[in-house]
Amino acid sequence: MRYENVAEPASQPSEATSLPWRFYLGWGLAALLGLVWLAAGVIKALEPFDFVRQVASFQLVPGKAMQTALAWGLLVAECALGAALILGYRLRWALVGAGGLTLIFMGALGWVILAGIPVEDCGCFGSQVKRSPKEALLEDSLMLLVTVASGWLVWKSHPTGTVLQPRRWRGLGVLLCALFGLLTPLAFGFPLGGSDWSQVKVSGTTVNVATGERLVALIDTECSHCQESVPQLNAYVGVKDFPLFVALCSNEEWRRKFFIQRFGAKFELGEISKEDFKRLLADGDTPRIVLLRQGKVLAVWDSTPPSLDDVRRARAKRP
Repeated sequence: MRYENVAEPASQPSEATSLPWRFYLGWGLAALLGLVWLAAGVIKALEPFDFVRQVASFQLVPGKAMQTALAWGLLVAECALGAALILGYRLRWALVGAGGLTLIFMGALGWVILAGIPVEDCGCFGSQVKRSPKEALLEDSLMLLVTVASGWLVWKSHPTGTVLQPRRWRGLGVLLCALFGLLTPLAFGFPLGGSDWSQVKVSGTTVNVATGERLVALIDTECSHCQESVPQLNAYVGVKDFPLFVALCSNEEWRRKFFIQRFGAKFELGEISKEDFKRLLADGDTPRIVLLRQGKVLAVWDSTPPSLDDVRRARAKRP
């Protein structure tokens, strides 16, 4: 009887050794998800101002400080989560985190669609890949399905503790990716910026924004809000005892000419570099109207151009 008891368990392989393919298939799916998460985080970390504006466009979080904090936190979370899924670091918890964050994104997209908020781009991959909220919701649904399938495979496999060893270097990889998401935006002046106009190089206009008193609009010729604001911006042109007005963008010359002709702009539309445009716009939104005196910022208005009286009051408050 003693010999039979010893031989019996030896002839029956454990579930952990008989079903390793489930775990590795699940990990493979998780790694594909991780590449998506990491790419999204890295792209947005390199374009932090764009991402803050996209977060603000969802109208879920009030105030620029909270919007900036949320955007920054998401950058860190996406970079860390992507690395954890790829490296298999605490894979089960990483999959739970991926599923939870995907559900949050789907809820935000659903809110935008149901509320009819005019969001032109979901912001999932910064400004590099533009998709509507409906398109993004469909893609997130697919990602959630893959996450659930990956989680089911990993949970069913019951891998032994040695499968994911060693963990130390995996944890270090996750930490480095999280630090990338945290620190990279700082290289772009995030969340500060928008106040130094002294070194801005402007072409395509006769107006010097570094001298005298100027009212400057930062616009994007492809932005629907900027296009709709043209009549309000035209009202600034030729007003007596009023700052000289000019609009600036980073779009190509042919786009600027088309914008002026198509929307009847009566103001000069100059060009600055994309780097200067992003720095000066910072975490604001287009059109951004800036009142300058000798190149120094006196007042800023985002999204909605101020009235003539608003500008006059801002001038009177500053010496």
